[in-house]
Amino acid sequence: MLLWIIYILLIISNLTVAIVRWRQLRTPLKILFGLLAWVLIVELLRRYCDEKWKPLLTHLNISTEILFQFSYFRMLLHKRKYPVLLGGIIFFYTALFLAWYTEHDFFMHSYFLDGVFMDLCITLWTGLFFYELIQKPLQYNINRDGNFWVNCGNILYYPGTLLLFGLNSYMKNVSPDLWDRLRPLNYGLNLTIYALYLLAFLMDRKRKPKML
Repeated sequence: MLLWIIYILLIISNLTVAIVRWRQLRTPLKILFGLLAWVLIVELLRRYCDEKWKPLLTHLNISTEILFQFSYFRMLLHKRKYPVLLGGIIFFYTALFLAWYTEHDFFMHSYFLDGVFMDLCITLWTGLFFYELIQKPLQYNINRDGNFWVNCGNILYYPGTLLLFGLNSYMKNVSPDLWDRLRPLNYGLNLTIYALYLLAFLMDRKRKPKML
């Protein structure tokens, strides 16, 4: 309960800082504001809804989160990377459709294969950001670009939750006690990514136009 409260307060802190610094934020960070607002709504609904609806809300959150991240990276990466972004979205929704087609009550169960698909896509997209980053001039200033800190969070969170999503149903059936001990790890990863997102909202500054 305490970890959940800290998690929610951290999301609210992100939203508050983003609103205060809205004019200073670049467009990709503004897209992440929308993602965080969505996550906050879903987390509150999950907390207080009936237990049977929680898996559905999680699946809905995953399907929406990847759209926000797709929009974020589309604004962030060079247009030559757009085919990779589009390929990731096609892969995700095709895999999601096949999962549903194979098991029609997929969305009502805690089989978070869609979380694995999402993590694979966003990990790849984050890798593209860092690939572009190392090609930038040496005078690139990470203290003014919140996207650096966002993707530091992404590269820690999404590969980490890939393992948790992948083992979710297996661990629940084979060793429920071990799964209960691993669950706080998910909150730890969430706190890490949103702490780095908060740093991004605090640090990000638009480039000043050059004087003629």
